[in-house]
Amino acid sequence: MLASQLLKACARRRREIQQMETQMFFKKQNQSKKWFLVEMDEELDMAEAPGLCAVASKKERKERTQDEPRDSSWWRNGYRNWDDKAFKKRLRTNRATFNFILGEIRDQLVKEPTRFKPEPIPPDTQLAICLYRLAHGCTYSTVGDLFGVAESTASVIFNQVCKVMVTTLYDRFVYLPRSRAEWKRELESFLEDWEFPCVGAWDGFHVYVSTKLKNYFSFKKRYSVSSMGFVGSNKRFLWAAVGVPGSTHDSRLLKSCDLFAGIQQGHVFPSAVLRTREYGDIPFTTVGDSAFPRYTWLMKPYNEATRDPRKHYFNKRLCSARVVSEHAYGMLKGRWRILYKKTECKLKNIRHVIMACIAQHNICIAKDDPCKPRWRLDIEQLHLIRNRGNGERDGEADQVRMRITNWLWDIRQQRQLME
Repeated sequence: MLASQLLKACARRRREIQQMETQMFFKKQNQSKKWFLVEMDEELDMAEAPGLCAVASKKERKERTQDEPRDSSWWRNGYRNWDDKAFKKRLRTNRATFNFILGEIRDQLVKEPTRFKPEPIPPDTQLAICLYRLAHGCTYSTVGDLFGVAESTASVIFNQVCKVMVTTLYDRFVYLPRSRAEWKRELESFLEDWEFPCVGAWDGFHVYVSTKLKNYFSFKKRYSVSSMGFVGSNKRFLWAAVGVPGSTHDSRLLKSCDLFAGIQQGHVFPSAVLRTREYGDIPFTTVGDSAFPRYTWLMKPYNEATRDPRKHYFNKRLCSARVVSEHAYGMLKGRWRILYKKTECKLKNIRHVIMACIAQHNICIAKDDPCKPRWRLDIEQLHLIRNRGNGERDGEADQVRMRITNWLWDIRQQRQLME
């Protein structure tokens, strides 16, 4: 239809040009009218040929199909009518925690109406879309059907909300103790609850991802990203490094962090010690498994083949203190199942996803929003890093470890005598 109309317009214009040029020509030249018309027709045919070819080769634009009908009543009705138990079952947080997070990031989620979207998605729906996928690890298609949005829209919203939560909330809730008194409270809590003189526990974990890059292939024979956390006595993350390729060893990851350099230079832990009468001063230390290097501030267990009962008891108490990190990861992956399943998102976004989950883990602890026992994963299911670290090394770290070993053994002996 468009091509035929264009041809008619060209023919009409050609006749007009012929008439105008004929009149002008015969006024100036004494040439025959027949010769002029033949020449003019050839020129016009040559000029029209490219235009006709372009019209013939241009594809007709497909008409836009009607948008798929979407229903957001599941979320809208639930948001108004769910009780706190039903709300927490779906979003893994209670209403108070949800409203707190929404109040902190609402301004950054508000979207202006446009000609194509006169009614933009409200901030509460955007946050719920993000939390629901973090909690269940489902596909964007499932999330879109529940909340009445397109699959592509659910993907965009999810990644945007994760980034907003990281930039707004992460540094506020994931932080090291800021004073000597706070470090002292961590030490007292570990001594009271786990009977070990430390201020935190290190541990690493893997999150499986969809990639085939070689350096992401971990020792577990799967593609993953590796992360590490420093956990306090109440299972709160004090610090975390996330999103490195899965083939990275945890000791290498630790040594590459700025926190490691700060601890080595003496800028992190306070210059305080735990004084013992017979065994000397014990500096502020942390605990880790056999995969970590050993320093005066990082204690790892003795070789399991040792026959010394004192060393066996040291290992027992150290493992008791280190269990806080395993519990923290059990709560983290149990509440936010996207980290437990194979995470279906791009590598450039996986770091924000993990950090958003860690920030919300700490927020839930701060807001007294506990993780239900049935959400927690068993330690064997957490995919924690258990690589063997470097061999034993002599030095000051050995002296500190033996000092702690003798002190703990003496406490045990005195307790047995009293009983």
